[in-house]
Amino acid sequence: MKRVLLAALAATAIAAPQAVFASEAPQLVATAVMPDIALKTSSNLAIENSVVNDEGILLGGMGSDLFHVPGDAEDIFYVITDRGPNNDTVQPDKSAGTGFVVPTFSPLILKVQLLGSSVKLLSTIAIKTKNGAGVTGLPNIKGYDAVPTDTKGITSDALYNLAGLDAEGIVKTSKGDFWVVDEYAPSLVQLSARGVVTSRYVPSGWKASPTSFKAVKTIPEIYLKRKANRGFEALALTPDGKTLFIGLQSPLLNPTKAVGDASLATRILRFDLTSNSFTGEFVFGFETVSKVDAKATKNSDLKLSALVALDSKTLLTQERTDNSFLLSTFTIEESANILGSKWDLAATTPSLETYTGVGTNAEVEKLIALSIKKVIFNSTSIATMPGKVEGVAVLDSQHIVVVNDNDFNFAYNATSGLVDVGKLKTSFLTIKLPVALPAYPEGSAARIGKTCSKAGLVAVGLTCRSVQNQLRWRY
Repeated sequence: MKRVLLAALAATAIAAPQAVFASEAPQLVATAVMPDIALKTSSNLAIENSVVNDEGILLGGMGSDLFHVPGDAEDIFYVITDRGPNNDTVQPDKSAGTGFVVPTFSPLILKVQLLGSSVKLLSTIAIKTKNGAGVTGLPNIKGYDAVPTDTKGITSDALYNLAGLDAEGIVKTSKGDFWVVDEYAPSLVQLSARGVVTSRYVPSGWKASPTSFKAVKTIPEIYLKRKANRGFEALALTPDGKTLFIGLQSPLLNPTKAVGDASLATRILRFDLTSNSFTGEFVFGFETVSKVDAKATKNSDLKLSALVALDSKTLLTQERTDNSFLLSTFTIEESANILGSKWDLAATTPSLETYTGVGTNAEVEKLIALSIKKVIFNSTSIATMPGKVEGVAVLDSQHIVVVNDNDFNFAYNATSGLVDVGKLKTSFLTIKLPVALPAYPEGSAARIGKTCSKAGLVAVGLTCRSVQNQLRWRY
């Protein structure tokens, strides 16, 4: 439950990535845990007979993202699973593969309610093609995506699907439709309210011609250089419902894998929902890996994993490793827009991705400095914070909810050929921040006729009040 807002404590602006923390400690308000539900049960409720054998695996993997509709009750959220249960495999030629334990599984959109220490599943929607078949979580293109196999490391053409999605970020619009992002292409995907794929925006030059959905090839071609399984991870919808921001999980492998793995510069795209076109691209500079995770030593461990649009140009960003994360406010500046510039050309030398920290690429460093970043929260300040937190939602100026991705909580036993189910649960943590955010989605929507969720909330000179038994923003 939201608390009355406390006075804001200003954070210090910085021109280049540098951690800034408040002296006041954050507070863990509540933890709600997802109950055990068979993966087969949830999948078959969404698409009948879509999963015959779930190998005993439970519903999980839903921490890929977390979305709270501004004005909705504060305990209602949408989450999305990723491509489904998978394990690392070794192919007969000793090369690496990704084993799909339940290959007929399709990513699920779940509406949940947090009730004290428990979570209630309200609805389940599978992502589908126009003929009603599940898209599956299988990779799309042989030779471009990572190699899919069965649990024993054997690949086949049947384990590729042009409709397959490794779904990550999710938002829901006022029209009731959904937008998600995908790590494979990478792609931005429009879904109907029933979860049917209508359009999928992919990079120019993406070598496929699907028939089950419209492929719109308008993302800069350079995004084909995404690291396998490190495509689009984060998605935000501005409170006015007009704009999407899309976060690339890891730096492009541009021009080489070695450069991309060492880079501290990834990219955020902007998409206009009126024209359905990309209108901006901005550089996001990671903190040094040791500031995000004291145990990590490689820049390649860093990931841009979640975005929340606090207003039309201010994002809450989450950069993480599998152990810990930082939250920052990130102000978009139009002067830092690189869409269509030399930084979208593979021929540019040195590339944007050669930035590895202060003093390594002066031009990129200036671009990063234009978009002001303030680090406001360190996950290590909450002792019970689970690992691999990927989803973040904002309730008000000082309260957020985060969720972990438990990767379906299983291990494949190669000796027995069976799945061992673990004990790691999906947990939703409500946290009071030590620093008030400069804005929050519900408050930013106050002046455009949106309802409010709780009496007493304050934003942009307005207060949420009960008027004729309905909560409305009033002076």
